[in-house]
Amino acid sequence: MKITKVECVPLSIPTPMRGEGRAGNILLVKLHTDEGLVGIGDAGGVNQEIVVEMVKSWKPVLIGANPLDRGLIMNRLSFAIKSVWGFSYPAAVCTIDFALWDLVGKALNQPVYQLLGGRANEKLRFDFFLHAATAMKDAEMALGGGVTSLGLKNSGFGGGERNVALDIKNVKELRKAVGDKAELAFDANATMDYYTALMFAREVEDCNLYKLEQPIATSNIDGLAALRSNTRIPICSHESSVDTTGLMEVITKKAADIVGTKLAAAGGITKGLEWAAIAKESNLGMYCGAMNGPWEAAAQAHWLCSEPEFGKQAQANFFPVLMYNTFDTTKSVENDLIVNPMKYKDGCFYPPEGPGIGLELNEKAVPKYLTKGKSIVTIE
Repeated sequence: MKITKVECVPLSIPTPMRGEGRAGNILLVKLHTDEGLVGIGDAGGVNQEIVVEMVKSWKPVLIGANPLDRGLIMNRLSFAIKSVWGFSYPAAVCTIDFALWDLVGKALNQPVYQLLGGRANEKLRFDFFLHAATAMKDAEMALGGGVTSLGLKNSGFGGGERNVALDIKNVKELRKAVGDKAELAFDANATMDYYTALMFAREVEDCNLYKLEQPIATSNIDGLAALRSNTRIPICSHESSVDTTGLMEVITKKAADIVGTKLAAAGGITKGLEWAAIAKESNLGMYCGAMNGPWEAAAQAHWLCSEPEFGKQAQANFFPVLMYNTFDTTKSVENDLIVNPMKYKDGCFYPPEGPGIGLELNEKAVPKYLTKGKSIVTIE
């Protein structure tokens, strides 16, 4: 089996749950083979032009390659995950990684989680994040949909003015509103300095947060460690530990109670396996965020369900909920891009059951979701 053609498909997928007119920019990559199988991967929240140009530059690596040589191909692309000498963009690499896993699973007629060792977690809870301006309304909606884990974003997320006093007020009001119906986290997105983060943590310690996510700058691992030693709230590194280099530093400096990554930022499932092996040995909580894409969400679900440790806490895998505008995708959904939507129900998500990643693209619907002013790029 050989890869004969690569297609880059720029999509803008509406996310009505976050408001009218909101859309997620997705770059979908399709790997075609001489046996008729097609592997699909994507990355969300990315610069589509950059991903396309990087994929075009990988033509010598991809065209003519056997997708069953997945490890060899990914080794040749690993320079683009973290490059000392040039530009790197791991989200571009993950599109190829996901598509290769999809192809291998289809070739062997097995779901990706089976290729990863089996389904250790039947389902996983998802951590639904709330924007500060609409937190109360969205929390009520999420609880009604069976969600049991909520994460509040800082007041500056999404373009608002950051206000720590408002963040403290929001956390206290949200905890009072949800009571013990859901666990609650706060994501500062690395917007605080050490002293502000310490003050914030002390002000909300009685709100029973199950994690304070990336409170200070990504590079300030020493600050994270100091903060962890001065608060009862579990500290979650995220951007600081997204790759294996950062993860090792966080572990060595005892800077977190929970370590986090994002598959798209790490470079895909292949790199995610390396990350998980190290994180598991640290005996810390293990968390995965998302950069928003339906194939990314499904690939991530396969990876997360294959490792028992990920089942111990909620994971931020909820883009399809925003895309389909429902917390229960077993019912009819509004978006027709995918023939068989990934299953979300009662605050949990499930990996697709079919071969490979398990999602089927509705080719007839693709033109409707193409990013305005852009077209499909073919490499062969």
